[in-house]
Amino acid sequence: MEKRIFTVLFIAVFATMLGTSIIEPFMGIYAESLGANGFLIGLIFGSFTLSRALFTPLIGRLSDLKGRKNLLVIGLAGYTILSFFYAAADTTSSLIIIRFFHGLASAMVLPISMAYIGDIAPKNEEGKYLGTFTISFFMGLAAGPVIGGALHYIWHMNAAFYAMGAISFLSLLLLVFMLPEINAHKKTKPSSIRVILKDKTMQAMFIFRLMNAFGISALMGFLPLLAERINITIFQIGFVVTANLLVSSLFQRYFGILADKSDKVAMLIAGSIMMLIALALMPLSTGFYTLLLFNLLMGFGSAISIPAGSAITAQLGRKLGMGSVMGIFNTAFGIGGGIGPIIAGLIMVAFGLATVFVSSAIIVLIGTIIFYYLMKKNMEYKELIKEVQI
Repeated sequence: MEKRIFTVLFIAVFATMLGTSIIEPFMGIYAESLGANGFLIGLIFGSFTLSRALFTPLIGRLSDLKGRKNLLVIGLAGYTILSFFYAAADTTSSLIIIRFFHGLASAMVLPISMAYIGDIAPKNEEGKYLGTFTISFFMGLAAGPVIGGALHYIWHMNAAFYAMGAISFLSLLLLVFMLPEINAHKKTKPSSIRVILKDKTMQAMFIFRLMNAFGISALMGFLPLLAERINITIFQIGFVVTANLLVSSLFQRYFGILADKSDKVAMLIAGSIMMLIALALMPLSTGFYTLLLFNLLMGFGSAISIPAGSAITAQLGRKLGMGSVMGIFNTAFGIGGGIGPIIAGLIMVAFGLATVFVSSAIIVLIGTIIFYYLMKKNMEYKELIKEVQI
């Protein structure tokens, strides 16, 4: 049954992320066509991730108390319906509202799927299981931009929205008929959100996830605008984003296995440093190949850091409640991804597009330093490692 759960969720998350990423890299251009400036573009991106950040902890805790499958089904149903509302949007305000509810639906999909995988992962193999599972996330994100670029080029942006709806609907059917409810959430009484947030390991993982998301959101939101200014086509933009995500995807399992046997904290720091270097270099791109190179570096850094972070979070989830911990972990991603585009948009208006990437790199650096400080003498983490090894 565990293999069935893993396979069903892998396919469902891949399909969902594929549908989402078909439109994501071109949302900034679409928003500009509706009259959005840099700040409004940031708000359009931010409304999705801030909504997800607001609801994810509550939904994660609810899944610990009531079960996971029904919430997953509701979330994918929301994905399907909202996909068709994108095509009807004719103002920036309507697009912001649609993105907000899309974020709510998203809060019911990936965090709960990760909690499912954390439930079935054997002890001391959390990195392997979650690293392998995360391939579905990055492969979906990687394939989407190329498909979306082709749909946009051949037909219109609306074709990408309809494709997202169709793919989400197929994922919904798969979950309804193939995914069992395993009730693993009943094995551990979840701690309160307040108790979880007081845990130093959780605080460190929160900071890591937040600054990681800030850098990614700045890239995804404003890379198309940078690319357009150096005469890169929409299809090439899709290829660059796909290359970034594909590199991250291909190495997730390898670094997940390595994380189970190595220093997870060191892996997180090394990956984050690679990401911030890539961000800082991004404005120096002179054409397609230099932009591609910097994105490959960022994707490799992500591949090193994310499996290690997911493994630490899953270990903590066994102690404090898997759904709740994964919910808070992904809330950090929502906050970073939500405020990132908004702050980046303001920076773009005030100082120009190049400063967006440099300032994002500085913020990632600050987050990495704080993460290191929190984990350096973290006795709670050392006790956690002893517990999961028993």
